[in-house]
Amino acid sequence: MMRFSSLLEPLRGLDLERLLHLRPNYPTAALEVDRREMVLVRLRRRGRGKPELEVAEARPLPEQGPGSSIFKPNLGTPEEMAGRLRALLEATGTKPGRLSLVLPDNLAKISLVSLPERPPSVRRLDEVLRFKLRRAVPFRLEDAVLTHQVLPGEGSGVTVLVAVMLRSVVEQYERALTVAGVRAGLVDLCTPNLYNLCRPQLLAAAAGGGDVGLLNVASGYFTLLIVREGRLIFYRCKSYAGGDSEQDQSPVETLMARELTSSLSYWRDKLGGQRLSRVLLRAVNGAATEVPAILESLGVGGVEPIDLARGLTIPHGLKLAPSVAQRIAPAAGAAVGRA
Repeated sequence: MMRFSSLLEPLRGLDLERLLHLRPNYPTAALEVDRREMVLVRLRRRGRGKPELEVAEARPLPEQGPGSSIFKPNLGTPEEMAGRLRALLEATGTKPGRLSLVLPDNLAKISLVSLPERPPSVRRLDEVLRFKLRRAVPFRLEDAVLTHQVLPGEGSGVTVLVAVMLRSVVEQYERALTVAGVRAGLVDLCTPNLYNLCRPQLLAAAAGGGDVGLLNVASGYFTLLIVREGRLIFYRCKSYAGGDSEQDQSPVETLMARELTSSLSYWRDKLGGQRLSRVLLRAVNGAATEVPAILESLGVGGVEPIDLARGLTIPHGLKLAPSVAQRIAPAAGAAVGRA
């Protein structure tokens, strides 16, 4: 008698959500909340074409003391954040309702977990991931929310991108949105949405061969990810002084040079990296002017800024300053949604 698992085998390589048109209906508005500002982006859908940028607005946030950390977002009270969000919605003509919420990378513990084979069920996969991560996070997993995405691997193995965040931190943001009359249709992190927005640019950069990096230099942290032949192989986030460590007070450019050196050494020694042909850069921190020189000294083939126009349509006559395009990119990636 044929085993049931054998009958399912031909389906494992199919993307059933895509075939059955079950892709989530992502909100066309997205809000990114950083330690220094909140950014609202709203898009207009254009059939099968790229969505068009309709609204992009940034509002500064008051200093709340030390920067965000994995234990404390430092966003003020939910009522204070709700008041600022209501003012932003009113100023941009955005109706309260569903929107995507984009949070700083350093509020979560993100890992790439390699498995020799994919577990037979989502529940079993969740159990395996929790077992592997139980000593890698600085809090009890019972107090956390865990989400994952299975990525292509080599042979029968799979790589799983896992994000773990304290439930109490997520609930603070959700409460602020609820008070403002807004429902979070998606809660996500900054750099994954940059990756989503920049995939066409990453593919173009990889056409000449070699691995390609994406470096997100944000307020309070920076994140580097490296892609090889369309597969994510490396991810690292590091907070600046005042983030989740008060002990390292090195200048940002010194810390970044040290951490990038360490990251690229790991990429070469452990992941077989030979040539990092290009790094796409998103920078909103003033110290990031040093980044191209740092990367050049580490043997990177070239550095180019992320190009917002690759992922969405900029209306004719609307000119975005490069600094503005960099600031709104993560929220734009969340509003674009997954391809």
